[in-house]
Amino acid sequence: MPVRDVSFDDVPRVRPRPGRGVVLGVAALALLGVGIAIGTHIVAPRGSSVVQATVTVPASVATPRPAAVASPIPTRTGAVAAAAHAITAFNGDVLLQPSRLPQVVARVASAESRVQLTAAFEQASAQTRAKLGAGTVPAPVILLRSVPVGYRLEHFSSNRATVAVWYVGIVGSGATVQPQQSWRTEVVSLVWENGSWKVSAFRSADGPTPPLSSAEIPATPGQLFAAIPRYDEFRRNEP
Repeated sequence: MPVRDVSFDDVPRVRPRPGRGVVLGVAALALLGVGIAIGTHIVAPRGSSVVQATVTVPASVATPRPAAVASPIPTRTGAVAAAAHAITAFNGDVLLQPSRLPQVVARVASAESRVQLTAAFEQASAQTRAKLGAGTVPAPVILLRSVPVGYRLEHFSSNRATVAVWYVGIVGSGATVQPQQSWRTEVVSLVWENGSWKVSAFRSADGPTPPLSSAEIPATPGQLFAAIPRYDEFRRNEP
């Protein structure tokens, strides 16, 4: 099946070509993975949908041990940590600074998928900057965060692993987008390469999306833009 071009106007079904471990849906990961649900459709694999809502403070989660990503032998814990890291590696201002993308992609991607991943993330970066009004004057407050909530180890062997990561993404821009949330499940395919787990493919799906409690009063956009940047992101040590 041919690969569809990335578009904000339709939602094609994207599947890897047989025999190739290249991430064809990476633009959807870059955009939807950080919760960019901004009122228009964004390309997403397998008919995924965009979730729109207003959030308060993200829930705290247990962060996998950083050392697991760089374990000298392939372990289940290391595979899970690598999958979670691949989801959050493009948080914050990474997508807003294209010059940083090749270095970040090189840390998480397999050698076979690296060129395609870099090109896809560069395209996603340009779209993200445009949608969020990056570079406008005055400079807007921009929120781009994704936080793993749970995982399921679907396959593990000495050289390959598949991990489903359930996470919430938060996005907002003082110029264009009110703070919103997007709940997704990302199935991350990994290969053991040169002593560490590397991403060979992503497969994205929406949800499961929990509703806000009827007892909760959503914060206003102004309150969120003021409060969220005051919370530092949990970061993992790089291998």
